Formats: sequence, C-alpha cells, structure tokens
Amino acid sequence: MEWSTRTIEADRPFGSWAEDLASAFVALEPRKIAEQPFQGTISRADVASIQISRVEATKHSVLRLRSHIARSVSDVYFVNLQLDGVGRYTQRGHEQTCGPGDLAIVDTTEPFEIANCRNFSLFCFAIPRQLLPGNLAERPRLRLSATQSGRALSRTLAGHAELCLRSGSISGIAAFGAQHVVDLISHAPDILEERPSERPGLSVLLSMMLDYIDRHTDDPDLGAAVLATKFHCSQRYVHKLFSTTGSSVGEHINSLRILACTRSLLDHAHRRTTIAEIAFNAGFRDISHFNRLFKRSNGLAPREFRRAMSSGPTDGTR
Repeated sequence: MEWSTRTIEADRPFGSWAEDLASAFVALEPRKIAEQPFQGTISRADVASIQISRVEATKHSVLRLRSHIARSVSDVYFVNLQLDGVGRYTQRGHEQTCGPGDLAIVDTTEPFEIANCRNFSLFCFAIPRQLLPGNLAERPRLRLSATQSGRALSRTLAGHAELCLRSGSISGIAAFGAQHVVDLISHAPDILEERPSERPGLSVLLSMMLDYIDRHTDDPDLGAAVLATKFHCSQRYVHKLFSTTGSSVGEHINSLRILACTRSLLDHAHRRTTIAEIAFNAGFRDISHFNRLFKRSNGLAPREFRRAMSSGPTDGTR
C-alpha cells in the first residue's frame, strides 16, 4: 500500500497528508516547521501481526492529541528507525533526539509529538503492545548509533524492513523477517547496556546470522565455519545458536536454496535454464544431493516437478 500527498492548497498546506497518516497509521495532526512546499510518501506492508512502513517527507511535526485517542481503538507502539534527518520525540515528559540509525518508541494510547527538523526518511514498525516488553516505551533513549553493537542492530532491522516491503504482505519470507523485527526490537535495550564482556543476546546474534544467510545463500561455501569467522565466534557456538531454531545450520541454508530453486523452476523466464544450472546458481555443488533434497521438500524430483508445473514445452531445460 502506498500514499502520497495530493494537491497542496492555501487552506490545506499539507494537502491530503493528515488523511494519509490516518489511513497508514493513526489519527495525527501535522504542523509546519518552516514555510516550504510539502511533500510526503508512505509505503506500507502488513506482515503477520505488525505493519512496516517507510516514510519520506519534508520537515514537519506531527502530534497525537487526546481528542485523537478518544476516537481510536489503537493499542500499538510505533517504533521508528531513523534513516535520514533528525527527529525529536516527546512523550510522558521524556524527550529524545534521533539521528540516522537511532530508534524511538511512542505509545499510541498516550499523547506525543514527533518533530522532524530536517527533510527525513524513516522506517516505522507498528507493533501491538502485547508483542513487546511492557516497559519498553518507558526508556527515554534508544540511541543505537552510539555503539558498534547498536549500529549492527540498526542495519539488521533496516535490512529486514526492506525485505518485508519488497517481498509483499503475503510472502513467507516477509513473515519470517517480521518476526525477527519484533525479536530484535525487544532486545534493543539489552544491546545498549554496553557490557564488553558479554555478547549480544542470543536472539540478536542469531538474527544477524540469519540475515547474513538470507543474503548469501548462493555461496557454496556458506556454513557454520563461514558464520563463525564472520561473527567472531566458534563453530560450536554457531551450532548452539541454531539448536534453538529446530534446524541445523545446513538444514536452514538448504531450505532457502530449495525455495530459490523451486521459484526458478516455476519462473517462465528460466524455462531454458537447465536444472543443474539452477541448482548450482542457488549454491548447491552436488546435483544428486540437490535432487534428493528437492524431492523430499516438494514430493517430486526437479525434472518431474518442472514437467508437472509447466504448461508449455520444456525444450532445452533438462
């Protein structure tokens, strides 16, 4: 879903922005910070039980007033990840200023003001209150940009958000990313404790590894050894993290590779690509191993699957 400001008029300096904000989020009152033409766009994906949006706009502020709340049934937190610009957040007497890479949390059941003093872009995660720790919104500052671990967490969150927006609301991959968004945000305060002797929370480090795997499944060398080197830990520790997922490292990687191959076999654009090429491009080295895994996952061998799913000739594809 997308919203973009329509015609700006003298008596409506924000055009349709107030209506757009209400449709995409909750009722909010926009106010000008400076006299300049206004522009704003919102892209949103509804994934599982959360909403993930990207907002880009010229500088302005928005207020959530008691009159808005009285007419609302919303019970969500807005967790904003600043990408560009600077945002000032005020709620319950607390104020924090967010630069690129920082997180801010506001409770939609109480009044707040968000003032973006420069042209800005951000990701907004609208998450039901019950999915996050009860005291999360009481923390006045979540400056992820202040620490190395925080910056890594910020990049991971942005990557999951982009994945969800690009994959679409009904994608299984998007749902996978959305769950990790909730887990990562839940542990953000722990990351900011800055205890050098301790590693990030297990779910955070695991999420970072999962994010890395998502982006490198076509690497035939990808496995526990590569992850251990990349994230500065032992292979034994990598296996320990993955033991909490119900799948081994290899099983998780292979499931993503099989998914990529299945999509390629269904894609008309790959009708002349051989099955071996599809397997090797996905990161498999052994075609017999690939055939066994594919049949186990889809119930048919790759050649049979392609033939069954194809409505046209398959010349040159086997």
